[in-house]
Amino acid sequence: MKCDDVRLDMVNLSSNFTMSLYDQIRRISFVFFIVTGLAHFVSGFLFMNGYFAPTSGLVNRVLFIPFVLAMLTYALSNLKFHLVEYGKDSKTWTIAFISLGGIIFLVLLGIELLVVDSACPLSPTPCHL
Repeated sequence: MKCDDVRLDMVNLSSNFTMSLYDQIRRISFVFFIVTGLAHFVSGFLFMNGYFAPTSGLVNRVLFIPFVLAMLTYALSNLKFHLVEYGKDSKTWTIAFISLGGIIFLVLLGIELLVVDSACPLSPTPCHL
């Protein structure tokens, strides 16, 4: 076996491991995306219709950040998986995806925590619609 053949085998092994890793991350984050998204939607629907208003409003507010994290993880791992699959993987794309995900998360976190809710501005008790 030549040195080039060994190097080529190592590259193929690394690429298969990377694809397997991103495929597992993609599948797990998809499940979390569906579960948190469904729970966030149902709690928002219950809150807006006045059912279990204190509890559903709290659940809706709490589930926003995990839902965004699951969404970003699924979307960016899916992009990265397909880049590895088509052989376009590079450190630049990884850094760009991490930066983009961080910026989007920080903006949404800032909106969630700093923008006053128009239905109940800074109310310590849940508002009743």
